[in-house]
Amino acid sequence: MSANWAEENLKTIRTLMEQACVYRRAMAPVAIIVGSLGLAAAGLAQAVDWTGPERFAGYWLGVATMSTMAALLLIRRQALKSKEEFWSPPTRRVAQAMAPLLVTGLGLGVLEILKAPDERDSIRLVALWMVLYGGAVHAAGFFMRRGLRLLGWVFVVFGSFCLFFYELGLMSWISGDHAHLLMAWAFGANNLIYGLYLKLTTEPLDTE
Repeated sequence: MSANWAEENLKTIRTLMEQACVYRRAMAPVAIIVGSLGLAAAGLAQAVDWTGPERFAGYWLGVATMSTMAALLLIRRQALKSKEEFWSPPTRRVAQAMAPLLVTGLGLGVLEILKAPDERDSIRLVALWMVLYGGAVHAAGFFMRRGLRLLGWVFVVFGSFCLFFYELGLMSWISGDHAHLLMAWAFGANNLIYGLYLKLTTEPLDTE
C-alpha cells in the first residue's frame, strides 16, 4: 500500500509539473474575477457606509464565499471545455495544500463575528487574512510556476508588516473605517493585477 501511495503521489506531482503552463493560463480568468469581485465589494461597502466593525467580518466572509463559488464554476467550465476531470488528483492536491490556512482564516472571521462589537478589530483581521491567504497561495505555488509563490510572498510580507506596525501603534492613521479600502488593495487590486499579468504574458495553447 505504501508503494502504491508513493507512486500515486509521484504521478500526481508529475502531472502538475507537466501541465504548469495550462494551469497558469487557466488561473488568469480566476484571478481576474476574484480581484474584480474584491474591488466591487469594497466599493459597495464604502458607498453604503458599512465602514464600522459591526458588519465587516460577516460581509467579507460572504464575499469570500461568492468569490469561491464563482472561481469553482469558472474552473468547472474550463474543465468541461477541455474535456478534463474537474475534481482530478492534481486539483485535490492543490486544494489540500491550501485548505489548512484558508480554514484558519475562516475560523478567525467567525471568531470576529462572535466578539462583542467594541472588541472587534477589522485592521488586525485584514492583516491576518493577508498572511494566511498568502501562505495558502504559496503552498499552491509549489505545484505550479514560480510566479504564484511570489504572489503568496507579497501577501505574507505586506500582511506581516501591517500587523507588526499596527500592533506597535505606528499605523494610527489607519482606522477601522479604512479596512474595506485595505481589503480592496490586498484582495482586489493584487489579484486583478496578477490575473491581467497572466493573461497578457501566457502564450495561447496550440490547439486554439
